[in-house]
Amino acid sequence: MAGELQAMILYVTDTHSLFWYLIASPHLSAKAKDAFDQGKAGLALIYVPAIVLAELYYLNEKLGGALSFADEYTRLSSSGQFVFLPLVPEEILEFDADEAVTEMHDRIVVGAARRLGATLISKDQQITAAGIVPLVW
Repeated sequence: MAGELQAMILYVTDTHSLFWYLIASPHLSAKAKDAFDQGKAGLALIYVPAIVLAELYYLNEKLGGALSFADEYTRLSSSGQFVFLPLVPEEILEFDADEAVTEMHDRIVVGAARRLGATLISKDQQITAAGIVPLVW
């Protein structure tokens, strides 16, 4: 019916997906790029957990500073496409719910997607195999 509000699509991004999106890397799959583009078009929100920002900083540094991290942080934070998520201490109590994901940082990201009912933008094979949250890649 015309005039009805369409539900916003919710995504959570992992570190490599966000990095590859920001540098327009061919490593980013077409479906993952489409998810980010949905955000850019105002059709989706892309949540960025605090741990992803921290990992993004270190990945960028490790790879020689392909991004100006401070500039990207400012751009992301002022964008309507991205929403930063803090790490809330009580969330640690939910780690058992995501125990199929053994890496701590990934467990934090998966937990965020699970709590939000969001699709995770990731190609991580362990996360995929865990089957806890829907993924797009």
